[in-house]
Amino acid sequence: MAKIKYGVKENTKTGTHSWYAVPKFNGTLSFNELCEEACEDNTYSVEEMTGCVSKFMKVVQREAARGFRCKLGTDFLTVYPNIQCSVKDELNPDGTVKKAAEAKDVKANNAKSRLGCTVSPKYSLLFASSVSWQKVDNNGNVVEEEEEDITQGNGNVDPDSGDTPGGGGGDDNGGDTGGGTGNNDNTNPGGDDTGGTEN
Repeated sequence: MAKIKYGVKENTKTGTHSWYAVPKFNGTLSFNELCEEACEDNTYSVEEMTGCVSKFMKVVQREAARGFRCKLGTDFLTVYPNIQCSVKDELNPDGTVKKAAEAKDVKANNAKSRLGCTVSPKYSLLFASSVSWQKVDNNGNVVEEEEEDITQGNGNVDPDSGDTPGGGGGDDNGGDTGGGTGNNDNTNPGGDDTGGTEN
């Protein structure tokens, strides 16, 4: 079972004590590096692999721009067009409603166009069953903790929803795929690399 390191950060925006776990990445694998690995147990050349995947992704980009949801593999990822726009009540200083938000106030010219992405629950559960987590401090030193599997009681996968929960119509604070935006720099409490729901 693979072991991934994680650290702990405090969310100081809540006004109360709030701590959350963040993964400590081993690095980033480039597109070419992944294509090289994908060619290790077959007769495809790296050039063939990169060419096919690059062409495939161009088709996904084109079809998403035409309003289609696009499956990336079987029981893996779904990329979809996403719009981010919301309105809320305008309040008076005393908290009473000055102007109520209405559906007509949601307009495309005030929205952000983003690509969203969902991860299938099957793939997420497979990932959860194949990893364990090791807590480390800010210096990367292992923190001894009681025997407890962080994946137990994992709320990141809802087996009844068809997908992992996330920011399909959310704000810019998600992960790389949560609502199709964000920088995934480990500064977002609760932010992850999944977004939206798949129907």
